[in-house]
Amino acid sequence: MRMPPILMTTVSASLLSGLFIGPAFAKSPSEAMIAARQKIFGTEAVNAQNGKLRTDRVVFSWLTNASFAAAMKGHVVLLDSFITRLEVTPGRTPLVIQDLVDLKPEAIFLGHGHFDHADNAAYISQETGAVIYATPETCDNMHIDAANNFANGYTLVKDVICKPLTTRGSLPGAQIVKIDAFEPAVSISVFKHLHSTNTGVTDPDAVPISATSGGVCQPTASRGNTFPCNLQDPRDPQLFPVGTPLSSVMNIATARTGPGGPIALFYTFTVQGSEKFRFVWHNSTGDITDSCALPNNDPSGMPFEPPQNAQGCFPGVMVNGKTVGANLASIMDGLGPVDVELGSVVSLGYNQNGERDIITYIEHVKPRYFIPNHTTAVAVEGSSLEWKVGYFDALKAANVPPTTWPQLLWLVDPNDYLRPMVFEIKDE
Repeated sequence: MRMPPILMTTVSASLLSGLFIGPAFAKSPSEAMIAARQKIFGTEAVNAQNGKLRTDRVVFSWLTNASFAAAMKGHVVLLDSFITRLEVTPGRTPLVIQDLVDLKPEAIFLGHGHFDHADNAAYISQETGAVIYATPETCDNMHIDAANNFANGYTLVKDVICKPLTTRGSLPGAQIVKIDAFEPAVSISVFKHLHSTNTGVTDPDAVPISATSGGVCQPTASRGNTFPCNLQDPRDPQLFPVGTPLSSVMNIATARTGPGGPIALFYTFTVQGSEKFRFVWHNSTGDITDSCALPNNDPSGMPFEPPQNAQGCFPGVMVNGKTVGANLASIMDGLGPVDVELGSVVSLGYNQNGERDIITYIEHVKPRYFIPNHTTAVAVEGSSLEWKVGYFDALKAANVPPTTWPQLLWLVDPNDYLRPMVFEIKDE
């Protein structure tokens, strides 16, 4: 399949909206939608008369962390809804909550339920009617969030539509679920995989990433290296002074209750056309080498969903005749051809095994293009280029032949926020 060219465009500063409160300055809803879509997807992709997206391209726009706005076959969706440093007015993060409401997404796909992914989802859904897709455990929190938003007077809509994917308590990789809401234009499938963790075995070949203490990079336990390091550029606070957090005026964060937080989903989107375009998105990257994920325990320390143990691992557990990790690898092997993988390069085990786990995913998915995510939460703002070094270290440590490396479209905050990545496709 011929890979379409990429177009990188910037967005005019004149499109920046003002305060988060209400529709922007007496604009009609259609005008506000057009402005938001042009701001996020670029003027070339959006019809200036009606706000519709072109059907001959797939567009991704990085919103921060693992969150993207995506347009495909004219459909507009959000992949996660959390925004790093979401403030009352645009600042280091050049968008406000009203931009995401005015965008009028049809759906919000949540990779898992932690705050740095699921914040704002219920509010955006209540204000736009967007359907949320998540695990049943995360949907539980979406309904709690909606009730809180309504009770606090943030919205006049009492609840959200949250469609649960996978069966409650099911094992990772035990089900592949189809989402038919965008058929026949876009086919979507999803399976449960593993959240990142530091509870697996330390890999002697992996290059760990240094953590900081008091702003100083500390030697790693396994190798003693202090570079690369999860360290913010020291100029960042002066370059981008902190503004007024939205949470100080309107708290639309997600509830942090129950087992939903670390239960992670891996999505595959196939855009139909004379040449199909397929992309995958996952906002966490687990240890499929050791079949371990982030522990998911109740307040007493016992696992919410056995047979996952208290350390987050699945020792001796088999799915389709394979270990949990091996079965997930087999599912990924069968996804090809994949044009784009938008995957988390940051693991909670970064100080242990660096970026080994994302390389393991890439080796099975085999994307033509790789776009990183999760580089502004856990990874501190302004540290992206350190993680880029760690990515190449991990490729080399795994002895991946350079001829098989995907083309890398690295993202650096805040420069690459709202910089549309455009893939041209052929309509049928």
